[in-house]
Amino acid sequence: TREKRLSAVLNACRDAEMTLGVVENIPHANPEDTVRQLAAIYRDKDCDAIIAVGQGPCIDVAKWLNLIVSTGQETLAPFVEEQTIPRAIKPLAVIPSANSDGNELSGYLQIGDVTIKSVNLTPQLLFIDPRAIGQPGDVTMAETALIALANGVETCLKMDANPMTAIYARTAARQAADALHQLAGRGDRDDRLGLMVAHAAALGGCAIGCNPFSHTHHLGCAVADTGKISVGQAMGIVLSYTLEHRAMNGVIETDALLSLLGDGDRYARTPESQRGPSALYLLRNLLNQLFDITDGQIRRTLQDSGLTIQELKDAAAQAGAKEGGGDPSANETILTHAWEGRPLDQ
Repeated sequence: TREKRLSAVLNACRDAEMTLGVVENIPHANPEDTVRQLAAIYRDKDCDAIIAVGQGPCIDVAKWLNLIVSTGQETLAPFVEEQTIPRAIKPLAVIPSANSDGNELSGYLQIGDVTIKSVNLTPQLLFIDPRAIGQPGDVTMAETALIALANGVETCLKMDANPMTAIYARTAARQAADALHQLAGRGDRDDRLGLMVAHAAALGGCAIGCNPFSHTHHLGCAVADTGKISVGQAMGIVLSYTLEHRAMNGVIETDALLSLLGDGDRYARTPESQRGPSALYLLRNLLNQLFDITDGQIRRTLQDSGLTIQELKDAAAQAGAKEGGGDPSANETILTHAWEGRPLDQ
């Protein structure tokens, strides 16, 4: 719970004889007023660092607060207008919770409709602690792992991924896939599975960095905006169809995907010409197994979540309006097949 997470942080700071000011509730409404108030407290108390505990909007507020106290700019407008974010901003530490999606560790700051990205927004310190992760349920772990898998796979398959980014991405994808196999009931379950998922999510966020979000990310978020399915599940369902569409158009080779999703023996035993289709089948079969073991709480297809065809068309257009969000027509094809659970070649 939130109280237990905060207690662990407070006790650690007390043991280190650190003085700490605590803000327990960050309101979602009027974030600008909240950030200005926190900045005034930060300066008045002569603070020297920020520790953010949690996920999502809480971490974005912490990044914004760090920008204010580091640069003196009271709004995000100068950075939206391309003002450079300095490299030497004040320290920001992040302690993610169980349902973090990894974006906390990226170079992105998102407040409402405003998005800013810079490598200098990446938190300087990350602490993944079992006390902060707690004992998440299987659905929470699966959704987090599906996001980490999508982030890792999409980054790995980028032709321009630099070697360091590829290392983060490959590790994120493999850890996420391993966790999902365990959640699906394949093999013995690690006692620290929640911690494994949290590591995968963090590595996926590091892999994103400040690079453009992937096609799968945009489609998943657009579908999730219907309110009928979580971002994690939407990205998990859409991933195989997005990759299949790009493979059919010669943009990527999916055979490398099999090595990320399964063990080396499986990759070696599979004929080269069948590795791509086998990887896509493995992704979809994994969702089928998760569907069964969670009594349908993890969806196999977009249709399982109750989305209508019109909502799919709206999501396709919404994603297409984003950088890297794909063509609306192609998006509609991908989402239609993801809704039906039918491969694109059928």
